[in-house]
Amino acid sequence: MTQKVLLINPPEAGRGDYSTAPLGLLYLAAVLKKNNITVDFIDGYLSGWEGIEKKVEEYMPSIAGITCHTYARQKALKAAAMVKAKAPGAIVVLGGAHATLMYRQLLEHYGVVDITVRGEGEATFLEICQGKDLEDINGIAYRDGSGIAVNSERALVANLDELPFPSWEMVDFKKYPPDGCGVYNGIDIGKEPCVPVVFSRGCIGSCVFCCDKLIWKRWRRRSPVNMADELEILNKRYGIKRFNFNDDLFTADRSAAACLCEEIIKRGLIIAFEIVSRTDCLDIDLLKLLKKAGCFKICFGIETASPELLKRMKKFIAPGLSEKAIMLTRSVGIRASALLIAGNLGETRDTINETVDFINRANPDETGLANGLRVLPGTELYEHAKEIGFINDDFWLTDYHWKIFTAENSKLSLNIFCEALRRKERLPIFRAADMLIYRRFYWKAVEDSFKSLLSRAGIAKRKKRAGKYEVAY
Repeated sequence: MTQKVLLINPPEAGRGDYSTAPLGLLYLAAVLKKNNITVDFIDGYLSGWEGIEKKVEEYMPSIAGITCHTYARQKALKAAAMVKAKAPGAIVVLGGAHATLMYRQLLEHYGVVDITVRGEGEATFLEICQGKDLEDINGIAYRDGSGIAVNSERALVANLDELPFPSWEMVDFKKYPPDGCGVYNGIDIGKEPCVPVVFSRGCIGSCVFCCDKLIWKRWRRRSPVNMADELEILNKRYGIKRFNFNDDLFTADRSAAACLCEEIIKRGLIIAFEIVSRTDCLDIDLLKLLKKAGCFKICFGIETASPELLKRMKKFIAPGLSEKAIMLTRSVGIRASALLIAGNLGETRDTINETVDFINRANPDETGLANGLRVLPGTELYEHAKEIGFINDDFWLTDYHWKIFTAENSKLSLNIFCEALRRKERLPIFRAADMLIYRRFYWKAVEDSFKSLLSRAGIAKRKKRAGKYEVAY
């Protein structure tokens, strides 16, 4: 039987009102095309729910592959229900972080899901689409009639260069909005679509709040020539000038990163791109090469400037080293963005003030603030939160995107911590001063408490969205 595969990126699953082309699905499409399997894809960010419904109805897939991120898992399940309603015979396959980490719960509670892909998906999904017996496919879990079957893990792709480039020919780049503003390397990034690419998979870190190692297992990279080949095709064939490297850690291998920069320069590619790095994975020579190749911003996961909290989160980078890296980055003309979390494990007013002092000394061009630690499945933080009774697996059956860790600091405290970091102002010695400086957060806390009281009394209830394809659980 000839398979017709439809890859779906659910609507409302992006970064607010902004999204880029779904890179993971485009990799899957490329692998399927290479193996002569009929495939199409639809990005719900562009089409909306009506577009998804119409596409399924017209295309009538025999297999549907749906991206399932933890924060957007209910959107993926809604898309799955839509597929089952319009193409009842289709096999629904979920992939992505949530399908990897919570595969058993998804299969036990949602009849619209047939198979979950665990971890790296290209080879696994290909075998599903080729009709291989499910019991012989590593890297999946599925419903086998008597229960949930969980097959052995699949070996990682040993050589990322062997993967075909994503099926960029399926994308209308002009439909995706620009991201950011400013002119870099002669390119106005406020007018250019941003295209995501990846040079590597995984990270060398082991932060307690991150599930990266459970998804990618270990850090691997493409060769600089292979990566430059893709950039050149995108630049010269499609006219793309603006890129975002979606790597968790672009510069884990400094030599390889430098070689990629040299390839970009040698080929005369006039592009602008941003990366994510660690402050202990850079030096001045690499920074100069990055700048020359077109890098205009580096995002650093600083999290906190408290040595004690960094140790607790298993991020063993001295604040002094991070401070120096930010200053060096700015000195070569690259924007430095410090990514911070207000509410780390063990966070106090004193540790927030340490981070405020760090920001004022290092003076990054911008800061990205997370108001509290997001508790996500599979992480060490999640296991800790379960042990102390803060959360359990049933949480992932709700509509909430994630849960903020408030076992040590209240929502009110987290709001105050975050605002202090945003303002770059130390918290006052006397807590009573908070009520004057941060009074709007106190009023918000009173309002939330009042609403909660009314809800418990049955006077007001939180309404659950109803919809044609909402999935019961």
